[in-house]
Amino acid sequence: MQIIKNGCATGVIINGTVHVLKPSSSRYHLRAEGAGGQYVCQDNCCDRGLRSDVEAIVAEAAARGATKVVLRMGQREYHYPMIAGLPVKDVSNCVGDVGEGARICAAW
Repeated sequence: MQIIKNGCATGVIINGTVHVLKPSSSRYHLRAEGAGGQYVCQDNCCDRGLRSDVEAIVAEAAARGATKVVLRMGQREYHYPMIAGLPVKDVSNCVGDVGEGARICAAW
């Protein structure tokens, strides 16, 4: 597990996937030893969404070998399938164990 920080955003690289977290009202959370928090939302509804901090984290994660991004996908026109050259996957399709002792949880 590798952790990248930029401003209030955090990237957690687990098994080649960067999980992008930011203080948010997203109901999806990463629980991991030494890292964790709410997933950033693409659509800027609650956490200032995709900004340069998120792009910088994803670019750094790619440089460290990450091959995909997991975050909360946006709705309407805010759906970006790629960030800094990496494909984006919606966290709601990834709930459960993600390896290295980490787990994605959905709070109701």
